[in-house]
Amino acid sequence: MIVRMPRYLKKTGIIAAVIFLLLLISVGIKLGIVIGIDKWLTASLGNNSFSLGDTIMTIVSALGSPLATFIYAVVIAGLLYFSNLRIPAIWVLATYISGLAIGEILKVAVGRARPTGHLASGYAFPSNHALTTFIVITIIFVLILPNLSSSRLQIWFGWGTATFGLLLLEAVIYLQDHYLSDVIAGATLGIVWVTLWVWLYEKYARTLHDKIPALKYDAV
Repeated sequence: MIVRMPRYLKKTGIIAAVIFLLLLISVGIKLGIVIGIDKWLTASLGNNSFSLGDTIMTIVSALGSPLATFIYAVVIAGLLYFSNLRIPAIWVLATYISGLAIGEILKVAVGRARPTGHLASGYAFPSNHALTTFIVITIIFVLILPNLSSSRLQIWFGWGTATFGLLLLEAVIYLQDHYLSDVIAGATLGIVWVTLWVWLYEKYARTLHDKIPALKYDAV
């Protein structure tokens, strides 16, 4: 199959699910230690901001915004579609769009206010920047890295995308868009969501291929 569950992903997805659920409960009941760490870290970064850091973090945040990551997902899906890999292409877009929708539902359900002084409207938990960025990063690790011809390229591309993900988490905290728990929750939810959709792909992609005539010549 084009989309396969890597050996490490199932275990990583389970760990990520546990972390996400613990954060969801902690933020939901306003657990003191989590709220305290969140506010302390946000205040510390805000007090140590500087102009160059503001510029770099703003660029990183823009590159990891839901709009930007949606473009990345569309590009990946487009390349797959025009390579007669329409089922994986549909999978990429379905994974991304459904993940973003779940994030929005959770934001409203939790109803957590953003850090003091943040001007944007909306809720904070989980971070859509972190969620959508880690959806795309996990898709890259599942779908793109295994198909790169060079092991050196796999290593560099893998480290590059992972490093960007960590920078994105720092950026949205630095810019006081989110608290630490918001971004960790978003990142872990992104990993969990892709893990779930990889499982769904392995379970149902062959059935879609066999039952939909338009897809019968596509690779699965």
